[in-house]
Amino acid sequence: MYAAYAVRHKGRSHCAAYLYGGTMNNYREEAITLMTEHSIKPSYQRIQVLSYLLCNHTHPTADIIYKALSDNIPAISRATVYNTLRLFASKGIVSTFSTDNIEMRYDILTESHGHFVCTKCKKIYNFPYTYQNKYMGLDEFQIEEEEITLRGTCSSCSS
Repeated sequence: MYAAYAVRHKGRSHCAAYLYGGTMNNYREEAITLMTEHSIKPSYQRIQVLSYLLCNHTHPTADIIYKALSDNIPAISRATVYNTLRLFASKGIVSTFSTDNIEMRYDILTESHGHFVCTKCKKIYNFPYTYQNKYMGLDEFQIEEEEITLRGTCSSCSS
């Protein structure tokens, strides 16, 4: 599933044009379909927030999304973006994680995967990861969620 998702969602150069009045309708339609499948009423603001996430696999914060959308959607508020993201997370459309224990980041990729955070450029990369449930000393514990975040220097910064 991870590989299929990554292939299906590569090449995002047209996203800004779509979000701000372009002619591409595939992300809008995909956003509406995802919301409908998860019993969420697709309002204009929700469609725009989800379309942004479908277009941008940059692991944005709510504030980044708000700033990206607010210039062209004056009616959107920070509270709307936060509430929409909270709703999407509760319905399993997006996953959440924090790289610094301060700001929550949002990821449209909900399949099992890990994150690599470059300590130099701060870019966040996804990588396939399969939950193992093999931890010494936790035999009688019930693990409900696992979040893998690796930190280091990415190949671009290493050069």
